[in-house]
Amino acid sequence: MKLVLLHGWGTHPVIWEPMLEFFPGARALPLPGYAGSEPAGTLEAMAANLAAQLEADTVLVGWSLGGQVAARIALDWPEKISKLILVAATPCFVNRADWPHGVAAEVFDQFAASLAQDYAGTIRRFLSLQAQGSSEMREVLAQLRRRLLDQARPAGGVLEAGLEILQGADLRESLPKLAKSLTLIHGSGDKLAPLAAARWLSSAIPGARLHVIEGAGHAPFLSHPRQVAEIIGSAAHG
Repeated sequence: MKLVLLHGWGTHPVIWEPMLEFFPGARALPLPGYAGSEPAGTLEAMAANLAAQLEADTVLVGWSLGGQVAARIALDWPEKISKLILVAATPCFVNRADWPHGVAAEVFDQFAASLAQDYAGTIRRFLSLQAQGSSEMREVLAQLRRRLLDQARPAGGVLEAGLEILQGADLRESLPKLAKSLTLIHGSGDKLAPLAAARWLSSAIPGARLHVIEGAGHAPFLSHPRQVAEIIGSAAHG
């Protein structure tokens, strides 16, 4: 099985360590501009960059922003993907007049405004938001901080470009055209990508399977690693 995992905004491939314990042959790739890789500013450019690194028939797992990148790869390079697994993913992170299943635009505006002035503090606040909604919030937050705050800061402009994607990307029109097996894994208490967004995806995409992790927030693979690993394994071999 060729299993590849993509992390989210402001994080690092090391975030996937709990899953790599279950899937030692998997690869956790950095999003462009992270972990010393070359930046790519738009969602489409990020997808193209990563698609070039994938073998055919890859089982692709994407979390949060990495989920949007993974979805874009599956739409634009379907020959690369055998199965698509999206964790805490949403077609649109920000609320719009016709989309109430996101968060207020001000959430990302605040991150953008504070990023240049206080990088570490901004990342800490973002990590706290990811842990909210989890019944194991303290442990999840400790894991996030322990794994991420020792990592090198992404390349210049990468975090800002990522925030623009989080604020602007809207895949609602594209994703129903997805022609790949899709599995959705979502925490019941996710505050950054509300569960309603995953329910929308599961109803809009034929054959999509939604697994709700009760008591999990935006990082269910940290709070409920075995449960998430079982779902990934079943989806990959199914």
